Amino acid sequence: MEVDLSYIENLDLSDSERPMLDILKATLQYPARPEAKAIKLAHDINFFYESSDESSGILWETWYLVLDIAASIPSGHQWHDSLLQSLDILRKRNKPISKHNGSPIWKELPYLSETVREKWVDPAGPGEETEKLRELLSRWKNLNSFVARLSSSGIAPGITYPIWQLREALEEPPLQGPAMECRIWVASEWIINYADAIFEEMNSKEEVDEDTARVLQGGTLYKGKPPLSPERWTFWRDRFTALLTGALSLGLNSVVATRISDALRSMDSIEA
Repeated sequence: MEVDLSYIENLDLSDSERPMLDILKATLQYPARPEAKAIKLAHDINFFYESSDESSGILWETWYLVLDIAASIPSGHQWHDSLLQSLDILRKRNKPISKHNGSPIWKELPYLSETVREKWVDPAGPGEETEKLRELLSRWKNLNSFVARLSSSGIAPGITYPIWQLREALEEPPLQGPAMECRIWVASEWIINYADAIFEEMNSKEEVDEDTARVLQGGTLYKGKPPLSPERWTFWRDRFTALLTGALSLGLNSVVATRISDALRSMDSIEA
């Protein structure tokens, strides 16, 4: 499957971002095994930092490019595998990212979580279906798939993003059309890739502070005990089941219905 990177190529990139994109693109497009590409990508990213006088700025720019590229890659594509493996290679380097004094270490993958947060803008809301919206929804699904797998590997970014996406899909009144399909697909993707960590958090006995409770609060359809509880997990499972049962009346396509089934199997497996 060919990956279309024209969205990124048409962005107003800086003088440093453009050649960085060209290098990352060439590595991904080179006919090699995903593991070999991952090694080269890690080398590329390391080179960007070592050759720059502004290492923190290059860090931000690199992560923006990595996430933009990931959002262009369909879920399940080998390029996602290579990008994820490259980040894992980098975080295993327990040394400073550059020769500058006070440089952070690669193990921390500095600024990656902050960059993910800046990129987290959900386009799946009410509105007229357009070609631009379809493109944004496709990129949103790809980004969520990548970050879900990133989280599953222990790199980043934690429990906040999956709960936000599960809330939008399952705890708010259903929308119609592609936006609803996108919401459900994304929520299912998080469960498929990250169910064990989500289930563990929902069954945690630790009390959350007021700020965390506000960030993770439930949606309008959820009247149970917020924000982390087995009751909420059960609510999600029941909502997935109801959506699968009513898929035809909601206009959900077979791809989304299959994703819901996969998510429910993941939930059942974790509970067993």
